Amino acid sequence: MPSPIDLLGYMRTVGRGSPVDSRWSVAGQILTSLRLGRGMAPEGSPLTMQDVLAREDYRDLMTAKVDEGDEAPDFELPSLDNGGTTRLRDLLDAGPVALVFGSYT
Repeated sequence: MPSPIDLLGYMRTVGRGSPVDSRWSVAGQILTSLRLGRGMAPEGSPLTMQDVLAREDYRDLMTAKVDEGDEAPDFELPSLDNGGTTRLRDLLDAGPVALVFGSYT
């Protein structure tokens, strides 16, 4: 189970908003969580936010694996345009690559 400090840190991050998500105060998140409980989980989801935050694999994501200036590890992701996959190495062969990480909420 995540600690209250972990949940508060998560809420502060989410509360800042993003280009696709509006700002959401911590107080608003707490009230919504109390009001909706499991109802906040997507339909059919067996996990609540508390379940996700408590998982060891999620907590491992909070530990940096590379430092600024390190070469990015190669990875493969599904391609959005043709149903295939795209590897970082293939993109680097064509020239510089900028990785942009957006909101996942």
